[in-house]
Amino acid sequence: MKHTAQEITDQYGPAYFGRMGASISHDIKNCLAIMNENAGLMSDHLMMAQKGVPPDIERFSGIVQRIEKQISRADGIVKSLNTFSHSMDKPEQRIDLDEAVGLALGLGARIIANKGIKVNHTQAADTLYVNGSLFFLLFLIWSILENATENLASGAVLNISSIEDENKQICLSVQSEQPFAANFDRQASAQTLDLFQAKIVLDDQHTRADLVFGK
Repeated sequence: MKHTAQEITDQYGPAYFGRMGASISHDIKNCLAIMNENAGLMSDHLMMAQKGVPPDIERFSGIVQRIEKQISRADGIVKSLNTFSHSMDKPEQRIDLDEAVGLALGLGARIIANKGIKVNHTQAADTLYVNGSLFFLLFLIWSILENATENLASGAVLNISSIEDENKQICLSVQSEQPFAANFDRQASAQTLDLFQAKIVLDDQHTRADLVFGK
């Protein structure tokens, strides 16, 4: 039985938003902690300078650079959060597939990193577009990534690439040297696939899963 977008949103949306929100807030908290630590070091240097100790310009400059790096990192995280927050604004739009993959990976980066898995994302030579809801595309990509990574051992490498296959269909390929593909027919994934008229094709060794748009 096919489900409407609203039904899928009501059933799975809150959990997905919650999990990504927790991951993002943790990353922002890390940025703030590093900035706070370096601000403390800066205060120590200033206090020493006030007592007549010549300032170490090189070390002071290093502290400033570390703070600037975390500000830039936090800015990127907040921009991703903003894009994610608005991902449900348009039920139908033309989406750059590789941009969506990058956003999905960025949102769940901490979760994947905690599993000890490295992800390589190779973008297509030309921009490949998918029509639909950005939120559901992110949810679908993450469902596949989460399924794949939970079946891989720590230290594994997951390769993701966007291609146009021989049938001119847009395809997102997920591959690893270790077998990982299983349970891609979970209810959440199956329902979301219908929204994009997409399917998941597995190889016999279960080391590759292709998300093919357009049945």
